[in-house]
Amino acid sequence: MGTNLYFLPGMSDQDQDTYINDLAQYGAKVVRVWVNQQSGGGHCEKGSKLSVSVPPLETTLGKFNNQTLDAVDKVVNKLSKKGIKAIISPHDANSLLGDYRKDVYSSKWSKTNFYSSKDAADAYDKRIEYILNYKGATSGKVWKEWSDAIMAFDLQNEPMSPDTSVCKNNDKSGWLCGRAKKFRQVLGADNKIQIATGGIGGDISHECTFIKAATSCAEIDLMAVHRYGGSEGSNPNQWANSAKGWLQQSGGKLVFVEEWGVNTGSSNPKTELPAQANDLNKAGVPNLYWFPKKTCSYDPSKDSGDKFGIFVEGDTDIAAVMKGASNAKAAQDWSKVMG
Repeated sequence: MGTNLYFLPGMSDQDQDTYINDLAQYGAKVVRVWVNQQSGGGHCEKGSKLSVSVPPLETTLGKFNNQTLDAVDKVVNKLSKKGIKAIISPHDANSLLGDYRKDVYSSKWSKTNFYSSKDAADAYDKRIEYILNYKGATSGKVWKEWSDAIMAFDLQNEPMSPDTSVCKNNDKSGWLCGRAKKFRQVLGADNKIQIATGGIGGDISHECTFIKAATSCAEIDLMAVHRYGGSEGSNPNQWANSAKGWLQQSGGKLVFVEEWGVNTGSSNPKTELPAQANDLNKAGVPNLYWFPKKTCSYDPSKDSGDKFGIFVEGDTDIAAVMKGASNAKAAQDWSKVMG
């Protein structure tokens, strides 16, 4: 089991260290991070105090700012020293929505054309190549050669979620497999680093997670599920029952839950987190939650858009949940990925 923390590169050194030490003590195996902008200036974002300002990787298409990757490299290096591997999302599809997250890809192509334009695909391929060939300022490692620390790269965070008509039409332009081929070309055929989908279409309720365009693509290794469901009491065995179908739809690829959450506004996380985690363990599906560290004032239960955060060092026994996951039997063989 592991966690996501979008804001980790923007936290202070001390907060990063405390957080990563907590995760290591809990027995976390994987942490997912993003190549993204961080506002800095002490801004509080979902409980994380952002002390470090990190620029976008691209403010002009094709011109890359290493400061962004340096910030990610530092946390991946810290994680690696604690025996925790990283999944890296090279871009967030939410940036295409045109809201406060808007970036150069949104400005040039918008969500309407990004996944169908050859120019957009070519520009994104340059981003992929740059990221994979980047040499860490802290680690001194070329990322594409750093399989000891990097478990996988997502194609993108939630590709096609801004316009699910693209994935509901089975990605007719071949964006998903085209980007996977680019990743594998740069990584090399025998590279242990995996290529994950990143949660196609966002939440699994959008019915894009296991589209044929992805399950039939030889270069995609991992099918990432993003699912935010209801309580275990209202839907017993929801994970175990769903996972059977996921494994059948996966085309033989490894399946993991990359994002999931307990609604802290309607359920008590002290009981609901272990209940759902136990269900996931029965399903035998590896998973990553959203366990931030509370370094500024924030109550997820009162967040109108995201009630799923459960804090490390809080009153929910995350350590027991992670231990249970470590002792669970996986439904598929992950030894070549995690070994």
